[in-house]
Parts: sequence; structure tokens; C-alpha cells
Amino acid sequence: MRTAFTFIIFVLLTTTSFGQLPKKAMKKMGQNPIVFLDSVESEISSLQTLNPFDISNISIVRPKKAKKLLGDKGVDGAIYVTTVKAAKTIYWNYLNSKSDEYGRIFNSPQADTTAQYVLNGEALSDSAAPGSLFLINDKNFKTINIIDKQDGKYLMDNVIPKRYIVIITAKRPKRLVKKKTTT
Repeated sequence: MRTAFTFIIFVLLTTTSFGQLPKKAMKKMGQNPIVFLDSVESEISSLQTLNPFDISNISIVRPKKAKKLLGDKGVDGAIYVTTVKAAKTIYWNYLNSKSDEYGRIFNSPQADTTAQYVLNGEALSDSAAPGSLFLINDKNFKTINIIDKQDGKYLMDNVIPKRYIVIITAKRPKRLVKKKTTT
């Protein structure tokens, strides 16, 4: 059971954009960690049915901290899996609360297909955006600025093919590591 569990988490972590280092995080996990899928308690077997590309983030909470948060249920640790759909809803709600303009332009979490997100000077791919943006909160958020390229304010029109550029600055959340990419 432990080997299959470790393998599932390793595969999911290595296919998502961000997460804790799997080897280090899995080292102290118990045999039966509690699993949450989009904040709903789920069976660990439910992770096997997920398409790795539908996963935005996986957070692993070690047993000691999980027990403090969840009581006896957390004695073996906890795994929080956030899907892309849930992540988009989370960051849309947050950015909407910080910018009226954002809410007017993007009236739902699915309406941001015309947006190129830039976080701390780095353009985010469509697949990486949910995993990075849903972690933004009041503790790390700094600014949001939206540029509409149809206003003619953006000179390099051919560089970013989307109409809106959403520029966000935020502090990097603690303990977050970026997945290593191979070229």
C-alpha cells in the first residue's frame, strides 16, 4: 500500500507545476494519510482517476502538523490536491476582490482565456497559471495591473498574443519549490 501511495503522489507531483519536493515530503508520512480533493475529504483511490494535467497543486502536510490541524484524523499526515478548475475559481475570486477592473473584464473564472498572466515579471503559461495564482493571498499579494492591448499602450503587440496582460506582483509563498524542468 505504501509503495503504491508513494508512487501515485510522486507521479502527480512531478506532473504539476509546483509542489513540495516529493522525496522529502513523503519521508515522514504515515501509512494512511487523509486526502482532500478540492477541500473535500476523499479516498486516496480517487487520486488514481485524476488526469495529472487536471491537477493544479498538491500540498503535503506532515503528520505532526496535520494532527494539530485535523485532530486524530491527521495522525498519518494529509494530502491536499487542488484541481485546475478549483484553482481558477480561487484565484479569480481573490483577484476580483482586489481589482474592480479585473472583475469587469473577466466575469467568471472561465472568462480569462484572453488574459496573459505575468507574475513577478515572468509570463505564465496557461497550464502553469492556476498552480501559481491560486496561492496568492493577503499575506503575499502586492499589486495587480491590467493592460488592454487594444488601448495601444503595449508596444510589443506580437510578443503576447492575448488581448489582456494581467501583471501581478506577490511575495513567493514559503516552502514552495518550482518543479525542475529538463531542456
